[in-house]
Amino acid sequence: MNEDHKCFEVTTAEQERLGLGAVALKYQQHGFSVLGTIRGDKRPHPAYGREGGVHWATTDQRMVPWLWGQDKLAGIAVNAGRSGLMVIDLDVKHGHDGPGTFGRWMLDKPPIPIDVVVSTPSGGWHIYLRLPAGVRVPSRPALLDGVDVKSDDGYVLAPPSRVWVDTEGGRVLLPYRNAAGCLCSIPEAPPWFTDYVSFAPATGTPGPGSGEDAPDIAQLAQTGLPVGARNETLHRMACSLFRRYGTTPAGITAARAAIEAVLSATNRQGFGRQEIDRTIKSALAFVRRSELAEQAAYDDYMGRGT
Repeated sequence: MNEDHKCFEVTTAEQERLGLGAVALKYQQHGFSVLGTIRGDKRPHPAYGREGGVHWATTDQRMVPWLWGQDKLAGIAVNAGRSGLMVIDLDVKHGHDGPGTFGRWMLDKPPIPIDVVVSTPSGGWHIYLRLPAGVRVPSRPALLDGVDVKSDDGYVLAPPSRVWVDTEGGRVLLPYRNAAGCLCSIPEAPPWFTDYVSFAPATGTPGPGSGEDAPDIAQLAQTGLPVGARNETLHRMACSLFRRYGTTPAGITAARAAIEAVLSATNRQGFGRQEIDRTIKSALAFVRRSELAEQAAYDDYMGRGT
């Protein structure tokens, strides 16, 4: 753990018992409402089921051993609104320059305390602000170009969560890091800024959704795999399902059931069982290699101490 983030240090025994959940428990003890996410991903963990998403976030400490007892590598997400927070998300993906946009916008504005900042795996920044007592603000996607605000019904991943990021050198697992200040001492947002976030028109361009670029499996179960892209779509879909359900025998069974539902709606002419099974086997091997990389990264991180 970063030297200026000692409030969230955990013991070796806590790490061994709960993995990243030991840090999630520290967040809860500081009043944060948290939920677990898919390892290496931003989406809520499949252990919660298909419904609820961000609404599973809680300060109830019984949730941590239940979730992280199943998956020590699950990421940590903070429900901003339930935690009394607003988080300014400065994005640099897909041609955006959130930090530059926000900096230029602030030139003629009253100051905002930029004391607690988390760096994101894609190179952006999360600026944390505490809401004044009794104040709520909505989440505002694309409030400015490359600038989102997460609060009511919004969540962000918190250190030391890691997600897969596509780089020029390939796909790598990178962490959220504490860049400035400590999440145990978040400054209060000035009233003028909470008013602005609540009522100002959005002027930015919405970006792609968070999480991995996965096929819409519910839609594919209706339409089938698209002819001309059946192999590629099957591989991406299988990877997504194996990540969601896991690579245990039970997880593989659940993933295959969802795959077969899509295949039953697919035009199979020229797309035989042997090719299908080979594609599914390749996806399973890819996800298993990813899990080994995640475990190695986790072991390396914990070996340095949190």
